Amino acid sequence: MTALLLDVGNTRVKWAMVDGGRWLARGAAPVAALPACRRIWQRYAPFAACHGVNVAGEAAAAAVAATGLAVCWQHAAAHACGVVNRYRDPARLGADRWAALVAARARSRVACLVVSAGTALTADALTAGGEFLGGVIVPGLATMRWALAQRTAAAGADVAAVMDFPRDTAAGVATGSMLAAAGAIDRMRARLADYAGSTPPVLLTGGDAGRLAPHLTGAVEVVPDLVLEGVALLAGVTTCA
Repeated sequence: MTALLLDVGNTRVKWAMVDGGRWLARGAAPVAALPACRRIWQRYAPFAACHGVNVAGEAAAAAVAATGLAVCWQHAAAHACGVVNRYRDPARLGADRWAALVAARARSRVACLVVSAGTALTADALTAGGEFLGGVIVPGLATMRWALAQRTAAAGADVAAVMDFPRDTAAGVATGSMLAAAGAIDRMRARLADYAGSTPPVLLTGGDAGRLAPHLTGAVEVVPDLVLEGVALLAGVTTCA
């Protein structure tokens, strides 16, 4: 049974067309490009259902609805697919973070740090028993650069190479933002290691995952479609182990 999966983020929409355990197609586009995506999706019509997560608010949901899709939006809950949500108010956990945790649990039965590197960077601690302990939220790499450009005289939004000892402003901003992001991940990994008794791997997703991964220590696995994998599990399109 073919289904369309959506991950509506602050910057772009990721999508996948799945049929049971088979991933037929996938892609990503800005929200404004959704009409073009619709033409791609129509190649697989009629598909049985559309499931998704949305952290970009009502305007993004309206843009999706304008394509004619009736989406069953997934939300965080107290527990699902072997994951227990210890957020103070489970329903307030971002739906994308919840989906990523569910997918991480399905992939492995060891403690792990689930990191999404996008507009915001999140690092969420998951135990071997499937307990989500909590996580941190910091600005993503581009958001840090943008904030410096807005609040200082530096040309902080310029993208430059990360280096050991930056010798110009753009490189200083690029290197500083990378170290800040990597440091947040490393500190959360260390806290989870103290709790779990062993150093956990990092499951890394999001638009900046490829840039961030080389700057992390220890075991790191980049999983581009981790959130969509979780959406499929939460929707019952694929089966939780």
